[in-house]
Amino acid sequence: MQIVQAQVGNVLYSLAEGQPLPIDVGDTLKVFYTFKYKMPEETGVRVWASLYRYTAGILDRATQAQTKETITLEKALVEKDYSGEIDIVVGVGGGLGGVVGIGSGLYGLICELPDYDKEEHIDDCLDVTAPPSVFELMGPLLVIGIMAMMLPMVKEGFE
Repeated sequence: MQIVQAQVGNVLYSLAEGQPLPIDVGDTLKVFYTFKYKMPEETGVRVWASLYRYTAGILDRATQAQTKETITLEKALVEKDYSGEIDIVVGVGGGLGGVVGIGSGLYGLICELPDYDKEEHIDDCLDVTAPPSVFELMGPLLVIGIMAMMLPMVKEGFE
């Protein structure tokens, strides 16, 4: 399996490790892939595509930016090329009732045929920009709240 190109909007890009493509949460990433196959009869095959990061050395797929679909491969008694595309919506949602989405940072891209143990992945090829989450805003809001509670005590000190 090979990831050929990716498209964001109307622009095609070649992806390479260490040369991240900037992408925003909410964008749709269209991934073009190709692979060779032989099948004795027409068959449905699962194709998965996902953004990922490594967590403790393990490939961790981002469920908020993942697509799973089934394609139909026609009968081929000799090796044949297949080219296809799959869309990944880089989204929010997922854990904690949809509050936690995909975060900002570098992500890799993986495209795989899980039933046939075929995949290609490109490390650190996407630079995702996400709006701040509720949890990132809690710290500054907490500090402002504490300062607001202390204001009456400061006023008493001056009177």
